[in-house]
Amino acid sequence: MKQQEIKTEEKFMSQNIWISLSAGIVCLLLSVYSLIKHDIEGLLIVGMSVLFYMIIVIIYVIKGGFPLKMYFQYAYKDEFLNTIDTNAYKHTSIAFGVCLLGIFYKSDEIPTEFSHAAMAVFYIGVMLLGYGASLLWQSRD
Repeated sequence: MKQQEIKTEEKFMSQNIWISLSAGIVCLLLSVYSLIKHDIEGLLIVGMSVLFYMIIVIIYVIKGGFPLKMYFQYAYKDEFLNTIDTNAYKHTSIAFGVCLLGIFYKSDEIPTEFSHAAMAVFYIGVMLLGYGASLLWQSRD
């Protein structure tokens, strides 16, 4: 594998780290906001902000010079980066399992106003944060 391809994959992983962390934080804020505030107008503003955020991420990825075929690969070509990615998926599944056990254990204390959609967004946020944090922790120099 060429050195340039390795650098491109490292840059791609770096982008994945920050996109995963920021999207996880946005998802958690969105799910917690729906629990704290029950006004439709505020939720509409937050939803539009999330949509705007996703549009900016898409533009950033396109302008970053990454071809779309790179996003549809299931593994990195570099062995070291592939191992980091595989471990990150393992850490994500562990974080999701711990989250599910915590929700099951504290299910009586969760208010009934917390909708299934907000709970799904919460789970997605936990998984994105777990994946991004694991990649960030493993790829430190």
